Amino acid sequence: MFLLTFVYSFRTISLCRRSRTLIPKSSYYFGPPPPGSAFGSHPTGQIGLHHPREIIRVERDYTGGELIQFAPIYPLELEGRITPTQFLESMNSINELLISAHSVRRAMIDNLVSVFSLQLSTVLLSSHYEKEMKRLQQLFDELNMEVYNPSGLNLLWPQKVAFLFLEIEYYVSASVLSL
Repeated sequence: MFLLTFVYSFRTISLCRRSRTLIPKSSYYFGPPPPGSAFGSHPTGQIGLHHPREIIRVERDYTGGELIQFAPIYPLELEGRITPTQFLESMNSINELLISAHSVRRAMIDNLVSVFSLQLSTVLLSSHYEKEMKRLQQLFDELNMEVYNPSGLNLLWPQKVAFLFLEIEYYVSASVLSL
């Protein structure tokens, strides 16, 4: 009985080591992808219907200090999906809106208006930050529809992770979607 239990537990442990998780999680980049990764393999799945094969993480750029920006460094995993120019243009437009949203001058004006109106302006008007976040959400939707989704990629909204990093889901290529 003991031997049977030992063999069964060894079998389940060895099976767990070989298999990948069904729902991928993004992680820090420490070199080339592991041998079991989906990069370079034939893509499967559909955006919005299946789980992504992999998730690529674009880190925050801390060279500007406290200012929230994403690093415009082209991940090699995106090679063959979108061009470095498309990636750089999308990161620059995202960073522009983030810089505008965190403008000190506009935050000071919003705070002064709310103080002098006894906080009634917060009920009637939306702040500059809220307006820019709506514009950023629209930009994400636009980038997904025009650039990323046709290439089998999907940008995730970074507010869920407090803008610490940007995640790109790695799905199917456009040729597989049309079949």
